[in-house]
Amino acid sequence: MKWIDGTNAIGKDGKIEKQWQAVVSKLLQTSIFALLIIRFGTQFYPEMIAEPKYLSWSSFAWSALFFAVIFFQRIQYYFAWTLADAICNMSGLGFNGYDSKGRARWDLVSNVDIIAVELATSLKETVDSWNCCTMYWLRRVAYDRTPQRYRIVATYMLSAVWHGFFLGYYITFLTGALFTVAARTVRRCVRHHFQGTLFMRRLYNLITFITTKIALAYATFPFVTLHLNPGLFIYKRLYFSLHILALLAIFVLPIILPPESRKQDKSRLSPTKTSNDDDDVKKLQ
Repeated sequence: MKWIDGTNAIGKDGKIEKQWQAVVSKLLQTSIFALLIIRFGTQFYPEMIAEPKYLSWSSFAWSALFFAVIFFQRIQYYFAWTLADAICNMSGLGFNGYDSKGRARWDLVSNVDIIAVELATSLKETVDSWNCCTMYWLRRVAYDRTPQRYRIVATYMLSAVWHGFFLGYYITFLTGALFTVAARTVRRCVRHHFQGTLFMRRLYNLITFITTKIALAYATFPFVTLHLNPGLFIYKRLYFSLHILALLAIFVLPIILPPESRKQDKSRLSPTKTSNDDDDVKKLQ
């Protein structure tokens, strides 16, 4: 009703906030994405990763091609979602208050945080910033309603069914569930060893950034090819290496590097215990 009567975007001074700056910015972004798709979209198609011509390349060159292909697949989603966001803003939808500097935010219906996805240092950050509106729905109908032991797998499998019935979806989402559990385990076992100095924290962030990008490309390849064979072919060629590393992280790493207890993690992150601090820690975990 607020959108219908025009009161959904009333600002702090009692006037309706203008959306045109946000709209122009998003339209400029979509123009850049469109140019990239037109120029490079047909050159970097997913199936090329499994073609003999490119498999004969050196490991470094082939890996670079792999990352480029997955990146240009993401560009297509950035284009569609940012354009849809701009259209919603033009119609008056999307006002979300103000940021810390007092600037109007028009991101209430934004479906992707591009900077957060590209600079994410964990799979969780990537997932939380990708297809955001669907993620809110998945959290409410699946994650929050499923017993804790099964909630990750249940949420990923519901997402796979929601996407459709191509087998590539199921390979990707099962792999994503495995990687999510592995990433949580690694964080609990390793992260606290890197918190002593600023240099160590930055080193940890760099390592997790690189690892996240590798895991993302590896996991999403079957999704973008849709079918069973291309994904399994590449996984076999890579000896299911990341699947094996993820299983080792879940079952072996805690034996070698015992995880920090949740109580210790909370006390280290927030010496003064408040309800807000506890909520922030839960989000981090």
